[in-house]
Amino acid sequence: MMSEVLATAPYPKPSILVFRDKLLLPSEGFIKSHYEAFDQIELVFLANQLGWRAEELEGQRIATGTNEWQRFWFKQLGHTLVLRDLIELAPHSLHAHFGRGGALALPLAKVLRIPLYVTFHGGDATKKTHERSRLIQTIYQRRLKALQNYASGFFCVSQFVADRLAGQGFPKSKLIKHYIGIDVANMQPPKEQSGGLLFIGRLVEKKGVDVLLEAIRRLQASGHTPLPQLDIAGGGPLEVALRKQAVGMQSVRFLGWQTPKQLTTLMANAKMLVVPSRIATDGDCEGLPTVVLESLRAGLPVIATNHAGIPEIIKDGETGLLVSENDPDALANALQVALKTGDHMLHMTTNGQKRVRRDFNARTQSLILKRYLLEKTTLIAEC
Repeated sequence: MMSEVLATAPYPKPSILVFRDKLLLPSEGFIKSHYEAFDQIELVFLANQLGWRAEELEGQRIATGTNEWQRFWFKQLGHTLVLRDLIELAPHSLHAHFGRGGALALPLAKVLRIPLYVTFHGGDATKKTHERSRLIQTIYQRRLKALQNYASGFFCVSQFVADRLAGQGFPKSKLIKHYIGIDVANMQPPKEQSGGLLFIGRLVEKKGVDVLLEAIRRLQASGHTPLPQLDIAGGGPLEVALRKQAVGMQSVRFLGWQTPKQLTTLMANAKMLVVPSRIATDGDCEGLPTVVLESLRAGLPVIATNHAGIPEIIKDGETGLLVSENDPDALANALQVALKTGDHMLHMTTNGQKRVRRDFNARTQSLILKRYLLEKTTLIAEC
């Protein structure tokens, strides 16, 4: 049975709840870009744990609880001591990030009787852990059917993610391809740089850094000169293993975690970005890495793998070079081609920038999101 819910707010600004289990993690600055065009909107960021980069969020910040027990009860039952405050806000809708975030926010959206929208970012749509049979189901598993029924829409950061969710039984009518945008105002013209290769990202299996190192080793074994410098910007659980793999490779530098300002400098001086992503053994995948868009904005050519949503921005030979994932030989060959002097990579980067302006403009994408979240009348399922 369906019921019509009319969301109204007594405040001069309409309010929208934004939920993420932990806000704002160092690697999740992309969450902010969703709300770039939310002028005259009262954003209220709700999280089980606030910290890290939370001060960068423009809007109210509210924690579901002040201790582990309160956070536990919110996760298990949706109970929170700040419910009265949230009711007084009379929010139009609730926007949750990641599939698990949607499941955690579901009871609250029901109590508030407001539409719930969920953005799936990549691995949350592909990991095998969501399908694994368990004696005690995860919160996501327990609430999945109810989430699929109640939610007004599921934003997918790439068509790849949308296709994965459709294959898992999500209603196709609720799947909305919605690219994450970036600020396109400061697009830099591509130019030939004398720098080396650059990798940016967490050092986890799906990023494929081990494949990149093997490709560099093969270039080294083939006598390729000069051997390109490879800067690896990022940290993560595989750093020790990757450092061991790189022993004897003098051209490889591990830079550790870098600030946004440091990353901008690295992009300005590098010759090209390499994105060797692949499917991890647990099914973890990318959605569409924001670093690809940021690199094109910086005028930096991109070599990437044919993985997840990457081909939706990098077209082989048109906006960059694309190779099969988990293939160090193919990657080494592409690097050799790209490192040759010439304007072929710069021309592809120019084409890539046109795509970024057209489909990945943060303000345009944010305006689209705002229209969904501010729909005055939304049909939701009664559960």
